[in-house]
Amino acid sequence: MSFPFTEHVVWLHNSGATWAARPRWRGATVWRAEQAGEPLAACAQLLEQAPRGRVRFLDRANVLLGFPHVHYLMLPWQTGLHRQVDWQGFAEAAFNQQAGIGAEGWQVQVANSAFGHDRLAVAIQRDLLQDLRDLFKLARLPLLTCTPLLTAVAQRYWRYLPEDCVLAVPEATGLSCLYRQQGTPSQVCVLPTQPDSLLSDNLFTADLLAQRSAPATLIVANRPVAPWLGPLHPWLEEAPA
Repeated sequence: MSFPFTEHVVWLHNSGATWAARPRWRGATVWRAEQAGEPLAACAQLLEQAPRGRVRFLDRANVLLGFPHVHYLMLPWQTGLHRQVDWQGFAEAAFNQQAGIGAEGWQVQVANSAFGHDRLAVAIQRDLLQDLRDLFKLARLPLLTCTPLLTAVAQRYWRYLPEDCVLAVPEATGLSCLYRQQGTPSQVCVLPTQPDSLLSDNLFTADLLAQRSAPATLIVANRPVAPWLGPLHPWLEEAPA
């Protein structure tokens, strides 16, 4: 059967890309594929294979940017910053000072937060974003969002988290951790990891680097790993071996 339109979810990571697609109604079968290699090239190969709807311009795609495509920074509360544009400037200066990331080559975004609380900032290479837009435009597949993976996971699972915990997202060569204290984000830590390293060791290292510890750790990954909270996205969950 040919379906009118299809939704796509793409996870871009260090070693390639993972793609999932499903006709846009409940109960439809999910198509899933992986491609190793240079991430953008892997994405292009999967784009050629992915199923499309009968009315292609109604298809939609969302990209999740995993490690190492995003830099994260927790900005401490600043009493003198009242507007979003002020926080934007503060974030750009902080990224430049701490990571050598300049605003001319990186797109910086700052999350909203309650008064008096720290704010999470992210930085993504502008060239990568443009390359992705060009790739999907060439295939006539509308690209709705390019979202940092840790941000997307936090939004999906935030209401299920304890007030004090660490939300951990392990990938093949990286670990991203968002620390939550009294119900609000308090710190973020992203570190490269070895494929054969133990997750417990990497979590311990993240705690040291972030100078944080939490009474509960919750893991989000595409295969169950205790204490597992769920997959990165429901369509990306790996089938049991």
